[in-house]
Order: sequence, then C-alpha cells, then structure tokens
Amino acid sequence: MTAPEATPSPSTQAEPREAAKAESARRAARKGNSGTRLSDEELHQLIATAAYRRAEQRAFAPGHELDDWLQAEVEIRQTVGPAS
Repeated sequence: MTAPEATPSPSTQAEPREAAKAESARRAARKGNSGTRLSDEELHQLIATAAYRRAEQRAFAPGHELDDWLQAEVEIRQTVGPAS
C-alpha cells in the first residue's frame, strides 16, 4: 500500500502564479512598452517583491519596513515610467 500524495495547499499553489505575474510585469516594464500599462495590482506586486528583496538583503532586521517599501516604490516607478 502506498501513501497518498500530498496535495499542495492553496497558498502554495498561488505563489507560483503570483511570481509568474510579477515576472511578466517586470519584463514589460524593462522593455519600456509604451502600450503596456500595468494594473494597480501588478504595480503593487512589483513594489512588494522589491521591498521584500531589500529586507532580505539586510537579513530582515526590523524597523526598516517603511524605508524598504518607499525605496522599492521609487525604484519600480523609475523602471516602469510615469505612464503606469
């Protein structure tokens, strides 16, 4: 008799989809497609990902969350441009 296969939780299944959406938005932003406008959700996801990476680089030391977010927002908005 074999053990039943573990089914990934819904949150685990959603993570790859969110990562794929964020990567797609990043690619569009890098290409500078003037015809491509990011949704508010895509822009938020890019900023959240960039802020997380900043926090990760400093080993998640507390007290810098707002700075991480604001710096990430500036970084992403410069990459995406004013149209998004």
